[in-house]
Amino acid sequence: MIQIFLQSWRDQLRSFLEQIEPYVPFIIIAVLLLVGVLIFWIGLAITKADVKTNAKWIFGSFFIQFGVIFFISIPMILAGATGDFNNGGPNLGIMAATIIFSAFIDLQIINVIHKLGMKRSLLIVILVLIPITAALYMLGQNMSSLISLI
Repeated sequence: MIQIFLQSWRDQLRSFLEQIEPYVPFIIIAVLLLVGVLIFWIGLAITKADVKTNAKWIFGSFFIQFGVIFFISIPMILAGATGDFNNGGPNLGIMAATIIFSAFIDLQIINVIHKLGMKRSLLIVILVLIPITAALYMLGQNMSSLISLI
């Protein structure tokens, strides 16, 4: 009786995993963004920010940063949508320039919203840019599969 139940449960789990398999990269992207918000929150606590540190401002500030970096990264995301990442990877020069420019803009956004100063803002940028960059890279890499799912 228990073996039949376990076999049925395994079959249901296997079919569920097969159904969500195309969406796993996008689930990972969502988890990366949530981890980024958590890191941002911890970074504000470490740097002892006292301006606009409630949850509304933290989430708003993080997603403003993500939106600006997303807008700057659109050329790489479009390259990923056309399948260019599958043919040797992204152009490293464009990727490095995009990350540096995004870090500079991100530094200014954090400094303006939370009034931390440049040194403390730089610490937060270093922490937050890693999950945002990873999420955008995965988005660009899997954009062609998302288009085929639609």
